[in-house]
Amino acid sequence: MSHEDVKVWQRIRKDDKNTSLKDVFEKMEAIRAAHPELDVYFDGDEYAICSRPMQKVPAPAGCRDRAPKDRRKGKQVHFA
Repeated sequence: MSHEDVKVWQRIRKDDKNTSLKDVFEKMEAIRAAHPELDVYFDGDEYAICSRPMQKVPAPAGCRDRAPKDRRKGKQVHFA
């Protein structure tokens, strides 16, 4: 992921007494709700709310979406 993919939504001044941590979290949640394809985070070095595209992580080989019928939660499996 390159640095160009990062978007700064809002910079926050360290000495700003009017912006609370709750305000920062609410702004982050609003961005997440409007853009679910983005990874929204607070960058402590930049002191800003930033985002980047979510990374697509491929499923490991042999991984299934669901467990086999005999391995579903609640069903007891007997081993011979």
